Order: sequence, then C-alpha cells, then structure tokens
Amino acid sequence: MQRKNFNKNTAISVKNVSKQFVIPHEKRQTVRDYIFNFWKKNEKEVFHALSDISFEVKEGEFFGIIGRNGSGKSTLLKIIARIYESTKGKVEVRGKISPFLELGVGFNPELSARENVYLNGTILGLSGKQIENKFDEIIRFAELEQFIDQKLKNFSSGMQVRLAFSVAIQADADILLLDEVLAVGDANFQQKCFDVFRKFKKEGKTIVFVSHDIGSIRQFCNRALYLKDSKIEMIGDPNEVVDHYIYEDKKDEEVKEKVSDEKIKKEIKPIEITKVEFIDKFGNKNKTYLSGDKFTIRIHYKKNMKVVEDPVLGIAVYRDDGTHIYGTNTDLQKIDLNLKTKGVVELVCNNLPLIQGKFVTTLAFHRKDGVVYDWHDREYEFYVQKGGNKDGLVDMDFTYKIQT
Repeated sequence: MQRKNFNKNTAISVKNVSKQFVIPHEKRQTVRDYIFNFWKKNEKEVFHALSDISFEVKEGEFFGIIGRNGSGKSTLLKIIARIYESTKGKVEVRGKISPFLELGVGFNPELSARENVYLNGTILGLSGKQIENKFDEIIRFAELEQFIDQKLKNFSSGMQVRLAFSVAIQADADILLLDEVLAVGDANFQQKCFDVFRKFKKEGKTIVFVSHDIGSIRQFCNRALYLKDSKIEMIGDPNEVVDHYIYEDKKDEEVKEKVSDEKIKKEIKPIEITKVEFIDKFGNKNKTYLSGDKFTIRIHYKKNMKVVEDPVLGIAVYRDDGTHIYGTNTDLQKIDLNLKTKGVVELVCNNLPLIQGKFVTTLAFHRKDGVVYDWHDREYEFYVQKGGNKDGLVDMDFTYKIQT
C-alpha cells in the first residue's frame, strides 16, 4: 500500500471508500443451469455496502465502530484488512495488521487442540519455535489444559473461541482489527480479553474495534464512528457517538403501544390509562436506554367519573423471565394524587440502576383498599444496555474504602 500521503502519526487512512456487491436474482450452480438458461438474462441487483467513507485512525488509538446489522461495519474492516477490495477510494495502512475478524478460520475440526494451535499460529505468521515457546501460555489462557488432545469438533463454540483468541493475541502486530470477537465468550473470559485490550492499549498498539457492546466502546475507545445505512452518521467522542446511536437516531420512531383487552371493554372505569410513553434523557420517546441514564415513564390518564375515591398509582418492574425487580405506589410514597379530568403523571428515575436486559412494567390505578380501577399487567417493555464496565442485573453503586 502507498504511504507517501500519510499524515504524521496516522496508522490507517480511509479516503472516499465505497463498496458495492452485485447480487444475481437467479442462482446458477450447475452446468445444466447454465446450458438451459444460456439465453435468459440473469437480472442483478447492486447492493451498496459502503458509500464514500473517509476517516483516519492515529497510531496507538483505540477506535470503535458501531452501527446496526447491515450498516457496513464488517465490510469496512475487511477492506482495511485487504480481504475485500474497495469499489472506489483507497485505504492506506502503516504497520503490520492482525485481523481478528472470524476467529477460528483455518482451524480443522478433525485435528486436536494441540495440532490446531500450531496450524492457526502458522497462518498468523508465527514460527514453529515461537508457537512452541508460547504453547503453554496459549492453552492456559484458553483454559483448555484438560482438552489439549481432544478433537476440535468435540469442543463447544465457546471453547473454540477461547482457543482461537488465545492463539490470535500472540501475533506480533502493530494494528489489531477486532470484529465482535467476544460475542460467544462467557463473562469471565471476556474480562480476561479486556485485560489483554488494556495491555495492548498501554503498549501503544492501534486497535479498531467493532462491537454491539456499547459499554466496551465507552470504556476502551478514544474515538468512535457510527455507521448508518452504509454511511458515516457521526464520528468523535465515544460517549457522544453512543448517545447519538442509542437515543438521537430514534427520534422519528413510533413507540408501538400494546392495547389490552381491558381497553376495549365497554364498562366505564373511574380512571383509565390511555397511553404510556418511555422518555429518554433527551426528551424523546424511546424503548432502549443506557444503564445510569435518566429514565421517565409518562402515563396519560383520564377520569370517567367526577369523584374517584382514594386513587393510587402503582408500578411494578419485571425482568423478561418474570423476576420481580421493583414495585411501589403513590400511597407507599405518601403522595396525594390530585387528578384532573385528564392529564399526565410522570415517574422519573434520574439514574437507571438496571445494568442490561429486557424488562416489562405493570401500571395500575387502584383504590387504597386494593380495588382496581385500571390494571395493565406487564404490557409495556423496555431494554437496557450496559453503559459502563459493570456486570449483573442492578448497579449497587459500591464505593471502595481502603483502611491502612
């Protein structure tokens, strides 16, 4: 690749890169297919995977790439790795690349773990002596000491990922391209991989990291790029880019409301929940939130009777497997509901303590003695993604106090 146009301290330069794939509408795989369809025109469709992409990655930078499925993230990494050629534009790279794009490529399922370490290590450019010196370290990191001589076809997908990653990190490269390499590993192994990332970052290696785990993007990346519909939507500070990805991009999305059987019953309810909206920290309707962000439930109601006795508004939150997470109501909180003919009640959580997962809520108006006015049982769902480097269900917000 040419290097004369490099700016100082630039590791990767992507200039006006576009990538198109031609997709035939009719598959012709055999000789018979081609003979009998020789005079028939095979209609083709052009798919634009990337459109006019330009950016630079500095030496020693941890650079994140996020975007929804089909936005072009993996295609971009493969062009940087020279697996694909761009249709237009050019990519310039300074330094040796180690692509972790599809871990385990080159593994032979009929060979043992031991044999695959040597095979895959050779593909990555390691000498036999280097592999021999690092062999014990590779197996120990992969936690596969008891399975060294078992055939790879008997390994679980997680075991194969651990072995592939353990071999791949031994390659002596200046630039690492990581594409969802931790998607299959368990939590403990992911933590070990994160320790490796910190080590690489400390050593000044350049890392380009594609991931749907926006918590990792926040934690490790110096900058981030958001790809949307094959184009750059935003590039810059990872926190701002993640916020845009999670929140701003959903301004125009309609919140789908579930209508229960209770809503279409003809009997008159003293108080009726007419609409429920989830509001993010930017004031937009949303269903996906980051742990630690402001979270608001906006409940629209109307009174169908002038006088409603002892009204109480309650909420319960459940994980999608039915685990009860939280519950309260205005009576327990000593709040007097002064309801108008119609209006809105907002439940505001300034620091969402849930870490990640899918959750559902029950909302209800009832009387203090328990008589139900309107009950919407687990009708409204929302999602939480990790906003930091914590694991589990809830953030308990521990602080460390070290005594000497």
